Amino acid sequence: MDETTDPRVAFARRLQALREEVGLSLRQLEVESQRTPRRRKEDRIRLKRSTIAGMTHATNPVRPEPANFEVFVDTCLRIAAEKNISLPAHLGDRHSWDAAYRELREQMNRRPRRPAPPPALQPPPAAPEDAPAARRPRFTRRQLLLATTTGLAGVGAGVAVPLWLRGSGPRTAESGSGASSAAHYSSAGRLLSPPVSKGNSVWCVAIGMLDSEPLAVVGRADGTLQLWNPVTGKALGDPLTGHEGPVYSIALRTPTAVSAGTDGTLRVWDLAADPPAGTRLGDRLTRGINSVALGTVNDTIVAVSGGDDRTIRRWNPAAPGLPGEILGERLDAEVRSVALATVNGRTLAVSGSANGTIRLWDVGTGRLVRLLGAHEDEVWAVATGTVRGRTVAVSGGNDGALRSWDLTAPGHPGKVIGERLHSAIKTVAVGTVNGTTVLMSAGGDNTIRLWDLATGRPYGTGLAGPEGGVESIAIRDLGGRQVVVSGTYDGEIWTWIL
Repeated sequence: MDETTDPRVAFARRLQALREEVGLSLRQLEVESQRTPRRRKEDRIRLKRSTIAGMTHATNPVRPEPANFEVFVDTCLRIAAEKNISLPAHLGDRHSWDAAYRELREQMNRRPRRPAPPPALQPPPAAPEDAPAARRPRFTRRQLLLATTTGLAGVGAGVAVPLWLRGSGPRTAESGSGASSAAHYSSAGRLLSPPVSKGNSVWCVAIGMLDSEPLAVVGRADGTLQLWNPVTGKALGDPLTGHEGPVYSIALRTPTAVSAGTDGTLRVWDLAADPPAGTRLGDRLTRGINSVALGTVNDTIVAVSGGDDRTIRRWNPAAPGLPGEILGERLDAEVRSVALATVNGRTLAVSGSANGTIRLWDVGTGRLVRLLGAHEDEVWAVATGTVRGRTVAVSGGNDGALRSWDLTAPGHPGKVIGERLHSAIKTVAVGTVNGTTVLMSAGGDNTIRLWDLATGRPYGTGLAGPEGGVESIAIRDLGGRQVVVSGTYDGEIWTWIL
């Protein structure tokens, strides 16, 4: 069955057209779905981004479950009514949607089903029969792998490393037995914080140092930021408020942090103040901001953001009253992610967009350098790093592909890392483990993988712990060991030491 005859493709395109007409990103639709009343007396549900992405996949969509279809359409129609958006008749008529869904189910019931795709990863080896039950891995389906944040200095060697960071302590996930002989690290993780409330996902994490103490900053779906000491496991003060919607991204250069939210604002935070003070950067944008990164241009710290208004903007955190300056021109699709890198003394930004394009920008001049390439579907995440002396960018998309791009080689076509997965790549990051530059990727299948970025091959077995999908992760050198902090869709915060 090709896409021209597959009724799921036509239905997915119609769903996608409705979402785009209303102007909802996947994250916004996810949040709003939980606020939509059900037509029958049933509990409200929250659509996951991976579920939405599967329903609207351009070439291989899944047939929506009845409840997911209902909430998807009802949420879009509710938001359209609230914003006074006039929809085309075929998208705005609820009865037409019901008829289309019935027709889809009838067509699919008359067609043979496709065989299920093979699993992307082999399961880990089973524990020996005589092994004590307590020593068997607790989590076999979810593996947390490693990433890094850009531009952070190492923690001083004098910082004490507690025992739980060496793999002991309460509620830890034990190391699996299938680790590659070339990848030696402890996979034991510790739960830093359980969910603070239902549906309150941890969308973003950043790690730094503040007053010679390790610091983790997380952003939540309820619009708050929370500071933690990832070594002691203690929260530092009360949650920080200011955003009116979920916080999707945090950039950190202590004592300054910048947060980005669905409310269309950036906020700059002075973390050295007691309590930390937040100020809005510039004016509120018309659409949500999905990503922000911090860098330096001519010895001045700048923030670079990307959002649903289809712009890349440069901001001055030291002058919060100034508006953001658009780099280049307004693009042809929403910007999902941005990352910064320095190449030959120039500060460059890499952006990933909803139409699959990857672009390279000169932050200093505000100009587009070149189009790096494209995925076949939305690009959810980009990151940068250095491999064998060359600066590269990596990207992950809704097409299940991971790609790397050599920023030092004009015209480099990019290369595929590993095999294409059967689910969307939601997040990527780059770090170093035992001298090896590694890429972390997390997908819609709730599995997070680790890759040797130089060879494109899998690296190790990852880190076990979270039961929910990982939405954010950061890494920091702490006394010569790599400390990792992550946030999950379920609202948990986890820590590791490698």
